[in-house]
Amino acid sequence: MDVTPAMLKVLTRKISNIMPFLGIAENIPGSIKQAQKYLLVPDKYDAVISTLTLHHCLDIAKVFEGINDVLEENGKAVIVDLYEHSIEEFRKEMGDVHLGFNPSAVRTLAEKFFSEVYVKKIPGMCCECSGRSTELFLMALR
Repeated sequence: MDVTPAMLKVLTRKISNIMPFLGIAENIPGSIKQAQKYLLVPDKYDAVISTLTLHHCLDIAKVFEGINDVLEENGKAVIVDLYEHSIEEFRKEMGDVHLGFNPSAVRTLAEKFFSEVYVKKIPGMCCECSGRSTELFLMALR
């Protein structure tokens, strides 16, 4: 699921057996219901993986709530996103809403929706753009 058709096209070129559909991270259950009008998309998932999405979202709590709503009872979610940084230009250049996240703050928010939350900076791995880079974090939810 992605809000950008071009990203979905890239995904299907890389992995042919994926069924992509348009959707909004702040309304995952609603996006799935809309996709079900046209595609065979399940209601619940064993796993949800989100890569570099959170920092583009206005309401992070809605994203966590939606992920929790669509996970099977023992399902897990993995999120990789930007660690907090101060590169203000990313807001204009890439439409970032958040300048990354403080691990403690994002953990506290996720704990409202998940009983197990793990957050850790990914050592040595960065997201690079326009000659600048910011560190990443990994979050596991259950």
